Amino acid sequence: MRKIISWCCILIIFSSCYKDLGNYHYHDINNITFTNFDTVNGYSTLFNDTFRLSPVLVSSQNIDNDTAYTYKWTYRPSSVLSAAADSLFSTSKNLNRLITLAPGSYTLMYKVTDKTTGVEFHIKTTLVVSTAVYEGFLVLNDVSGKSRLDMLSFNKTQSTFTQYTDILQKQASTVPMDGQPLQVFCMVYIRAGLVPQNYGIFLSTSGNTNRINQETFAWDPTYNIRYLMVGNVPQGVSAQHLTGNYINTNSSTTIYMYANDGNMYCYSTNAGYAFRYTPVNVYSTGGTPFRTTPWVATDGSSAVFYDADNRNFVVSSGVGIAYVQKPTPTLNYPTGYDLLWMDCNYYPEGGQVKRTFAILKDPVTSKIYLLRFTLGVAQDYFQEITGTDISTASLFTVSPDYGYLFYSSGGKVYEYDLSLKQSFLMVDKGSAQISYLSFPHIYDRYGNANYVKWSKQLAVGSYDPAGPADANGTLEQYTIQPVNGQITPGNQWTGFGKIVSLAYRARF
Repeated sequence: MRKIISWCCILIIFSSCYKDLGNYHYHDINNITFTNFDTVNGYSTLFNDTFRLSPVLVSSQNIDNDTAYTYKWTYRPSSVLSAAADSLFSTSKNLNRLITLAPGSYTLMYKVTDKTTGVEFHIKTTLVVSTAVYEGFLVLNDVSGKSRLDMLSFNKTQSTFTQYTDILQKQASTVPMDGQPLQVFCMVYIRAGLVPQNYGIFLSTSGNTNRINQETFAWDPTYNIRYLMVGNVPQGVSAQHLTGNYINTNSSTTIYMYANDGNMYCYSTNAGYAFRYTPVNVYSTGGTPFRTTPWVATDGSSAVFYDADNRNFVVSSGVGIAYVQKPTPTLNYPTGYDLLWMDCNYYPEGGQVKRTFAILKDPVTSKIYLLRFTLGVAQDYFQEITGTDISTASLFTVSPDYGYLFYSSGGKVYEYDLSLKQSFLMVDKGSAQISYLSFPHIYDRYGNANYVKWSKQLAVGSYDPAGPADANGTLEQYTIQPVNGQITPGNQWTGFGKIVSLAYRARF
């Protein structure tokens, strides 16, 4: 009897469910889509400027009454993925806000809620808060024997450069720029990840070397290079030339400083976050320093530089080591020459093996030679350079993409093919003189298409001796072509002084 009753109940339930089918009335709800909102390129704004954004809401049911919705703008640093870190920006339909956020990249989110249905619609983009000095090329000029820093400020959203003359004056910076310009140098210098306060911008003149604030270019006396040195450091020590290496796999930085006392010092995040005031250009601990040159080739874990007294290369097997040794005979490095220039750059593109190129001069015959080697490996090229005007060449650089040598003489730039042993005239500035030549080192450039491109472009600085000293300089970028094809001009800027050094203030 119980079984019969149970089955009856089940039949009644199913029958009720069946009869209920079709009793519901389905209808479309209001949907919102957005226009006039760039999710691809994002937006940029200057610190302390008013940022305005007015998205257009498209309603599937033509409900265009602003009061039918609630609005919410939020933001968080782009490096933070968790929505828990979102901060409220505004609750108005359109964004109209004075930007006081610290310079950096942010994720900007816009949420619209339909009051009737409670359904939320959202969209997001990027917002870069910058200053005039947020990112770009820093150009150090000689203006009648005095130092001036200019800037080509880059707007990533618009892919444009804005040129600022005397950027330190514009930023009301008090950094001393005594004497003739030597070098501007930019890279991460503290091992703690790529955060803004770990980025170093160094300015070297014949009078001093200082860092400047990485966001505002402001200066404090503690930014002098002496405050990055340990030991019995005398007054007046400054850098004549800085060479660095940043390894992004372990966030380690190595910087070699050729100082105005003629010695080489090493800074490493793996050895104390400081330049030890102990020269590394000695052959034994406590030994007498030998005369060296400004040029260093380093991969961050070892280094090669030059003993100018004995005319031979020296090697250091570890960063921060206070002495060096002569290379083993198996490396087959030449001896008896004067070192004119040396640089270590990635080659080929994207590889982690660095190639070093060095220009040597025979003190007896005055012939010029090119040496090529990989650190720790025997040299694989040592030949006389037979190119046009090589005897009067003053500036050298090597394409990290093709391995061609570029050198300048007067107002001309030549490309030299190591295999053909032949030079090709690439730039002729006439009566103007070449003052700067390089493929810029933008540290940790891989993964950033712009940085890779600019690192592979030849930067040429020239000046007209007959023009005004504060505005007779020109900076040009050239794209290198394969098989010795004529290089093609790209960006050109004028109004500089005599360009001495170039560096890129990067963002990661």
